[in-house]
Amino acid sequence: NRDLKKKADRDQSYQFMLRLKVPCGEVPGALYRELDELSNKYGQGDLRATTRQAFQLHGVLKGNLKTVIATIANVGSNTYGGCGDINRNVMTPAVCFPNNPAYVAAQEYSKALADLFKPMTEAFNEIWLDGEKAATVEYWQKDIAKFELDKVRTHDNGHGIITGHPVEPIYGRTYLPKKFKMAITVPGDNSVDLYINDVGAVVIMNPDGKTVKGFNVVVGGGMGRTHRKEETFARAADHLGFVKEEDFFECMKAIIAVQRDHGNREVRSNARLKYLVHTLGVAGFRDLVEKYMGKKMEPWVPLPEWKYLDWMGWHEQGDGKLMLGINVECGRVSDTPQLRLKSCLRALVDNYGVDLLLTPSQSIVLRNIQPAQKFDVEAVLREHGVKLIDEVDAITRKSIACPAFPLCGLAMTEAERVQPQINARLLAKLREMGMANDDFVTRTTGCPNGCARPYMAEIAFVGSGPNVYQLWLGGSPNQAERTGVATSIFKMPLTELEATVEPIFAMWRAQRNAPDEALGDFCHRVGVPAVEAFMEAYTPGSYKSMAPAFAPVDTAVSPTATVGVAPDLLAKVEKEAAARGMSAAALLDTIVREALEGQGSPGAFYLVGYHRYSCGAPDGSWVGLTRRACACAWRAAPTRPTAPTLLRMAPCRPRWVGDVPSAPPWRCTAVLFMLALAAAHPEDAQSSFRSLFDAKSDEQAAPCSTGAL
Repeated sequence: NRDLKKKADRDQSYQFMLRLKVPCGEVPGALYRELDELSNKYGQGDLRATTRQAFQLHGVLKGNLKTVIATIANVGSNTYGGCGDINRNVMTPAVCFPNNPAYVAAQEYSKALADLFKPMTEAFNEIWLDGEKAATVEYWQKDIAKFELDKVRTHDNGHGIITGHPVEPIYGRTYLPKKFKMAITVPGDNSVDLYINDVGAVVIMNPDGKTVKGFNVVVGGGMGRTHRKEETFARAADHLGFVKEEDFFECMKAIIAVQRDHGNREVRSNARLKYLVHTLGVAGFRDLVEKYMGKKMEPWVPLPEWKYLDWMGWHEQGDGKLMLGINVECGRVSDTPQLRLKSCLRALVDNYGVDLLLTPSQSIVLRNIQPAQKFDVEAVLREHGVKLIDEVDAITRKSIACPAFPLCGLAMTEAERVQPQINARLLAKLREMGMANDDFVTRTTGCPNGCARPYMAEIAFVGSGPNVYQLWLGGSPNQAERTGVATSIFKMPLTELEATVEPIFAMWRAQRNAPDEALGDFCHRVGVPAVEAFMEAYTPGSYKSMAPAFAPVDTAVSPTATVGVAPDLLAKVEKEAAARGMSAAALLDTIVREALEGQGSPGAFYLVGYHRYSCGAPDGSWVGLTRRACACAWRAAPTRPTAPTLLRMAPCRPRWVGDVPSAPPWRCTAVLFMLALAAAHPEDAQSSFRSLFDAKSDEQAAPCSTGAL
């Protein structure tokens, strides 16, 4: 190479990766448009959504760095804080609920922390912007002006938080021992993997539900480790306590100061905050934090059970607009002959004015979609080969992977490029074993540093050499309060994937203690040594002679009834369904659901206040609603003449509304009854809908049970 370089009389080419700072994962349409252009002109033609709600641009040549960085800064973003021994991108649930005070607070405080702990030195601007200020103020600044963070940053309580450094009052001259990661969420929503962060916070509201009372705080989480070095380990965060809203920033500053002054600066592999918390114990660490704060923390406020939400599919924002979560396998936003995701996103940004939210699971939520644009947006997605979430299998939906080869210098083997293959093979094995309705969180990394959070997964494959992986088991399905455990399988060849997981699935199938006991919970309950003993004694294929502990749970909806639909209406529905590439039954379900949500149905007025509950917060309203719809339809239908043409409801998987699986067998049946009734007797439709929405209970709605239907 040296001879060739001398002969060509040119320098070697270097390429770089640029990671943006994207608080809350918020990417306005204008920023995405610029990133799309930059990746085409200066990168490798794609973007990578990360596990911390940011975008990465790969393949930027050294000579183009300044142009790319300056362009990003001048559109209101930057790459400042994406890397280094400082606070990194701050995560929060990737949702847009402008009328939900808890979610709004989580987003505002996340942006505030990102700004509070940004480096104050002007060196970045001097190098990349020639000392000039960016042409556009960072787009998140408008949401945090009320916090007056310049005053918060320099406020000195006299207990050692402020260093006295003229430029960096909090970080000081040497910044932090290593990178620092933060996240904020609301009770119940663990879409951010709260327990993997150095510091995590949970918004606690006052009883009025409108104002913030304070925050629960966790400390000491982290994923990075090194193979065969037991002094390095993955760790789930501990509960530190509760702080009032007025003390929150001072508490965060105190935690940063404790890590700054007491973190390990001698051994870099043990420099993260998790090792300090592990060494001192959470009580000892709390004592230090309280010393820097100058006051005591309060006890942890009890919380509801965590749920690992991904916010895929359609959701109401609560302001009359919609958001749509789309699965991005392994976070790669690119164009291929089969899937033109990058062009699709650009078309939606340009033609429909959507903005983006990047999720902690490497996917994307499109927000600010007008209800009237819903079918058009879906059509654009289908035109570009992008699947709606109902078309994505559960294994793929719950999987993530790091980039690994060929983009990461630390990688030992493949991750992103083999994750789709791993997903397909795991799914095939489950189906072969009669477990098609089971799923789990699975993650793959190319090395042990843990960028894809493998140690929190129910089953994970951690690269340990070329085409071999260490197997981890036992993480929580809700990513809560524990890590998985390493098995003795250190070098599993990818060719032996099926043979390795078959005995694990067989034991789970035969010994689970409940039909819905998750794989991670099962492995945690019985212990990895017991799983390994079972694997050692297992004979391939012997699952066929093992009785399952419980019959498979069939989550598919079976046809349970036929209803009358006028022939001319059915012909129109079938024609339109064929044009949309869907079944007539699915289209009828969609039409009625959309009508009920406020686009012209006689019953829309009565439903608006009922269904648009708490600005998108999890709720079971649809379940009660559809039971009453079923009962009303049953009461009305026997007394009405029906058209001779019958339409049989097609089987469908459960749909998700909020985070509630709400497609019992009677839902589609009920709406078809109501549609048929409205079509045949429009004069009675309004009173029928009125009785549906005015009913306070199932009993009031009809004298018969849903079982009778």
